Amino acid sequence: MRYFADCHFHAMTMDHPNFASFFASFYDSATGLLAANATQNYIFTPQLLKGNNLLNTLENTLTAFERPIGETFAMMEDDLEGMFTSSEKEKYGPVLPYIHMGKLSIRGMEFEKMLMIPLVMDFSQDQSENDRLYYSLPALDRITKYAQDTIEGMREYYRRHPDGLFEFYPFLGIDPRLHSQSFMENILERYVNTSHVFHKDHTVPDKPFYGIKVYPPLGFCPWPNDRETLEKHRYLYSFCEKNRVPIITHCDDQGFRGVSAEEAWRITDPAVWRTVLENYPDLVIDFAHYGKQYAYATRNNMQSLAMRIKKMPDSPWFHTIISLMKDFRGVYADVSFSGCAEEFYKEFRTYIEEKDEKTRALILSRTLFGSDFSVNLLKVESYTQYYSIFENSVLSDDDIIAMASDNPIAFLGLKEEERKRRFLR
Repeated sequence: MRYFADCHFHAMTMDHPNFASFFASFYDSATGLLAANATQNYIFTPQLLKGNNLLNTLENTLTAFERPIGETFAMMEDDLEGMFTSSEKEKYGPVLPYIHMGKLSIRGMEFEKMLMIPLVMDFSQDQSENDRLYYSLPALDRITKYAQDTIEGMREYYRRHPDGLFEFYPFLGIDPRLHSQSFMENILERYVNTSHVFHKDHTVPDKPFYGIKVYPPLGFCPWPNDRETLEKHRYLYSFCEKNRVPIITHCDDQGFRGVSAEEAWRITDPAVWRTVLENYPDLVIDFAHYGKQYAYATRNNMQSLAMRIKKMPDSPWFHTIISLMKDFRGVYADVSFSGCAEEFYKEFRTYIEEKDEKTRALILSRTLFGSDFSVNLLKVESYTQYYSIFENSVLSDDDIIAMASDNPIAFLGLKEEERKRRFLR
């Protein structure tokens, strides 16, 4: 069985985000607001601001978020099957739909199944966030409902697409700051799968989540100073290391914030994870978006200038991630959202071609394909268009197989031989 994996995407409705925290993040310093919005090519590009492009983009994105999760999953596969009409088909549309004849086809390479990793974010909030509000509420657990909605969404997809290619291995969002250890113990025991085997086609396992999602811009700090909070973090890391449960952390300087820009950047910096990895060296972690930094303030240094001149990735966080890859065997990075731009793949390829064979092989063995759908609709027209940019990039066929097939299975720790053994019984 040959898989093609989307290691990073989102399916949620307007019920799931914590908009109170989002608006609270605007209580920011003047320099923070200026720095956060002085960005290059994140969302508000010159092309987007032409004519009705911005309005159409926002409407297209919100339309995707309005659907129940099961409908979103079905819509994504329908898109790859060519069921929607593109306004940019000549530039981005494949000759045949990416899914045809019961398989996914990229550059003529066929994949029988698609390994899909939807990420459930922890939008919970503590009481201190509510106390200053007139219409305050008790502290809210936003994990459980979002997890249950995702489970029902997977079941709905399997009902809608009985012969579909998608198999789901979702990640569960947890922010230890906002929960008691007993709550965490319960939710990990209830939801997180530690079997490391492929599940049967079109079934949702009793424990359906195969990894953990953390999101620093909402306030999660990988190694907090507060002793009580740190102990809860340590419990989560110990659980993940002991059971080889992978973690995905947000790692670009934009996104959905619940804290100031300066604080978000401080705790999102991949360098903060070095202390975590020194204490838990076998932890498996994916740094999402490959550490892409859009704000000028975060790339205003000599190293970034030198990289721009050489047409290589100019984000300091990118180079920090590569350093972590070299030092820790469980460090990965994904190209989600960053891959909306053709230039990203060109810069990435130029960078690795400069490296020696050993370093090049290391990086290519730790890089994962991801889309960041539906968020990426702020930059691309469709799920199909994102695949088209990937297919038509400067990456080699071997790179594509590694990033979208071999590496994701290694990242999840799934064992193909276990799957074969089960079918032979």
